[in-house]
Amino acid sequence: MTRAQFLPLIILPALVGTTFAYHVSGRFDSVLFGLVLLGVVFLHLGANAIDDAYDFQNGVDSTANSMFPRDFGGWKPIPRGYVSLQNGKIVSSALLLGGLVIGVYFWYAVGVFAFLLAVVGTLLAIFYCAPPAKLDYRGLGLGELAIFFTFGPLPVMGAYYVQTGQISLDALLISIPIGITTVTILMDHDLIFYEVYSRSRKLSLTTVLGKKNALYFSACLSILSYALVTALVTTRILPLVVLAAPIISASILFRKWKVFTKHDGPPPFYVPFTVNALYADWALSLCLALVLLF
Repeated sequence: MTRAQFLPLIILPALVGTTFAYHVSGRFDSVLFGLVLLGVVFLHLGANAIDDAYDFQNGVDSTANSMFPRDFGGWKPIPRGYVSLQNGKIVSSALLLGGLVIGVYFWYAVGVFAFLLAVVGTLLAIFYCAPPAKLDYRGLGLGELAIFFTFGPLPVMGAYYVQTGQISLDALLISIPIGITTVTILMDHDLIFYEVYSRSRKLSLTTVLGKKNALYFSACLSILSYALVTALVTTRILPLVVLAAPIISASILFRKWKVFTKHDGPPPFYVPFTVNALYADWALSLCLALVLLF
């Protein structure tokens, strides 16, 4: 329900923000860093839990269970009766509240901006699937925009601010490629559930664009992300060695290209495709974080 295996998606951007703060200011507070990690973990797990709860309530999971075999990966505990809908909402609320409590502490210890970022992240997590907003159901790319901010600017800028007490335009610029690559994971993931989302009217960007266009748009976003990292190097916001990050990430992502010859594969066909996108995203963020330490 909380899908803890995907925690690197939120931990690595927070790590990038922390190492960039150290790179430009030499500041590092291990206690504050630990609380940042705990806060983003709470928010991420809470977001996944509330997403599962409202996907079930909105009928998406029932459709998925009727279309996929029981042994298909990615099954969820609520539709199978392991967790009740009410308990799912309670768990998600407790986790999101835990993240907000840490945000309140940062307000006291560092400044109000950290708390505001925590509030924005919590609201995006709730209204990604929950009414009345139901951002990922609107067909306007709002869900993808929420993912961009949640896994890009919010954790990177928040972690930077906690270490330095300052708002940084450069930290915002660095967060953009990270947020973009995370959106590509979502779009690739939605190829697996394309028929499910189409039937249940969950109008994610992939569902709206169609499989072929979604594949090409995802590829364009990846290229844009790498180009932005290169631009940050050429403008000397990041050191030259950072170019290793998009090179390593792109080498992982390159294995996706064989899929472009088959735009209408069955759901399992897109699983390794999505996994490559996931690893490429992690590689980009991890390389950025490691390079910025030196």
